[in-house]
Amino acid sequence: MNIKVKNGIFITMSIFIIFLILEIICSVFFVYNSRYHGPLIKIFSNNTESQLANDIQAIQLDKSTNKMLPGTYEIDGVTFNINSKGFRGKEFDLENKNTCRIISFGGSVTLGFEKAYPAVLETKLKKNEKNCESLNFGMVSKSLNYIEDLMINEAIKYSPNIITIMTNRNSTMYDSYGSSSITPDIISNNFDFYIYKINKYLFSKIMTYRFVDLSYRRMVSWLYKAESKIVDPYNPKAFHLINYFEFKYINQITNIINFCKKNNIKVILIKEAYYLDPDYQKSLKNLNKEELLTKLINYHKQKGENKEKLFWMYTNAILNNALDEVKKQNPDIIVVDPTDKLYMNAKNINFTNDGNHLTNSGHEIVANEIYNSIIKNLNL
Repeated sequence: MNIKVKNGIFITMSIFIIFLILEIICSVFFVYNSRYHGPLIKIFSNNTESQLANDIQAIQLDKSTNKMLPGTYEIDGVTFNINSKGFRGKEFDLENKNTCRIISFGGSVTLGFEKAYPAVLETKLKKNEKNCESLNFGMVSKSLNYIEDLMINEAIKYSPNIITIMTNRNSTMYDSYGSSSITPDIISNNFDFYIYKINKYLFSKIMTYRFVDLSYRRMVSWLYKAESKIVDPYNPKAFHLINYFEFKYINQITNIINFCKKNNIKVILIKEAYYLDPDYQKSLKNLNKEELLTKLINYHKQKGENKEKLFWMYTNAILNNALDEVKKQNPDIIVVDPTDKLYMNAKNINFTNDGNHLTNSGHEIVANEIYNSIIKNLNL
């Protein structure tokens, strides 16, 4: 064996050992930092209990799948059935055997409590002799980043005919701090989608890559902070990125729409109500994006006002209005706006307990608005 071959083997083995050491370090880091179990950790760990974390609704979250742990949960007298796929509701087949399968994405508002609008919607459709199955993919504290990933990497396997998306407050809370990773802002062709899939695979399987990717995002976020003027209402040293409200939220939804178009899936976007000051919030609907962005950027300078309330009213209005902008660019999608009826019924029907999460009456209103839009616009 000549010296060049020996050197080549030595260099290759050295690189492999260094990578393995880095992978072990990063794998351990993510277990302690976010309780995420990468492939190396899963080899040596069969303890499901160590992968669990209690969320605000006491439903256990399996960190290895980033979904709810299957089982039955009793919370304040309400039974939550989490099926084997990690979603609320009955078991369902991989194969779509119905004439219509609807998947509803969102956060805890979609997940629901005693009632949930996806289940109410299925009941309404079946009463009208529509053979439809409505699946609830709502998850506590999940935002548009999660929804995009869930749709492209898992939900597509269940062959939905229609998807609905409701995400506003969670997307502001979790997504507007950060930036995109190396994936394209708009996935408009097969090459972009190929890059997206490779990135997602490496991100979930290679912990060294995951660490580099997250570090990159944080570095870009830090650089953007100098340009961002949106101060967090809870921490004056934290910032939300203005470009998220300008175009990134729209870009992400557009990615999902483009993906759905290629797979012949109809898209329904749902505006989210946040009951804080309904009269003022109705007036915000008359403002354009630039006017709303100006109010959001300067909200913390106003005196004698509840700054936290202003922040949430402005972000809610901007992201809800963004859905109309998406509709103009994609006329074949449906935008459902239940906010007026929710606010109108607020004095007579208690549609929310905390301004955002829906009561049984609230879920009925949202389901009815979606139902009317489906019957009017889609030929089931």
